[in-house]
Amino acid sequence: MPPQPANVALRVSAALCGADAGGPLWPKLQEALQESGIAWSPIDHVMLGGGPPQLWGSSGDGVSDGSGGARWAYLESDFPYAPHRALVAASAGGGVTGAPSADEAASSGGAGSAMTTRFPLLLAFEDVGSARAAPEALGALAAWLRSAPRPFGAQARLLLVLIGEARSGVAQRQEQALVLSASLVRHGVGSVEVCSVEHASRYVVQCALSVAESRKRRLPSRFKVAGVRCQTLPRDPQDRLRLTWVSQLMQLAGVSEEIAKSIAGRHSSPGALMQAIVDALGASGAASSSSAGARCPADASALADAFLADLEFPIRGKKGTRRLGPVVSRRIFQLFHPEALPEHVLV
Repeated sequence: MPPQPANVALRVSAALCGADAGGPLWPKLQEALQESGIAWSPIDHVMLGGGPPQLWGSSGDGVSDGSGGARWAYLESDFPYAPHRALVAASAGGGVTGAPSADEAASSGGAGSAMTTRFPLLLAFEDVGSARAAPEALGALAAWLRSAPRPFGAQARLLLVLIGEARSGVAQRQEQALVLSASLVRHGVGSVEVCSVEHASRYVVQCALSVAESRKRRLPSRFKVAGVRCQTLPRDPQDRLRLTWVSQLMQLAGVSEEIAKSIAGRHSSPGALMQAIVDALGASGAASSSSAGARCPADASALADAFLADLEFPIRGKKGTRRLGPVVSRRIFQLFHPEALPEHVLV
């Protein structure tokens, strides 16, 4: 059996895991939990003061029981969890060089302990075709979960997992998008669409594993503005933006310090480089929606190859220069294109 993730468990409503619950989600979810070594147990609705309101008059499993008929679950950790954004905000607000870990934030007391929770995520499950009702249904569920005697707190994060492939028309999809947007803005309820119960099960497991991993991770103490190979740029406090820009360019494969400095000499900032690409697209008449990748028209691909291909950079230790060439030119063009494809984005 796989090792259990560090002290993270899933609590499941009766409508989701009950003997008469039915539906295909629970068997797949239970299998995924067992394979990943994640513990689970039924929710004690008596402790929570009863069951939550139903989402849209049906649980999707056709169940009406003490859980209120809603298919929902929540993650519980036995360590204080703090969202990444909260740690970043705490670091910026405190003026410190490194953000605390969640454990350190909780042990510090005061505002630090206030931003942590032992209930990182609340999940509600619905069929994708059921998500066109009024956002007040989600609002009522969110209000119930965030109120006493429930232990989740006013800042509890609720995520609606919509299962299945949408088969409705454009008008219905637009209506659903409006409902989900209103739920996010008015009630702070996020949503994610998954194509099947298998996908939903893997998503829940990944959420649990990410929470467990968060205990071991902490934010870096500072941004290393000087690249590891950035050797010849002066560490002039007045020239930090250029130093940062050159260091950023050096993260690209095939871009040395000399190449990065030559690019920075022609385009002084990321914004300037992006604007130059937009101008080049406009001058060539290439479609703005093309991202100069493998799926782009031949004229856009040729533009990407030629964008910086003629840029000359000095050869370190030798007299003379060399041209950048089409391969690196295309790589830079794809990355800084205003509609870059996901596979071209550095992570």
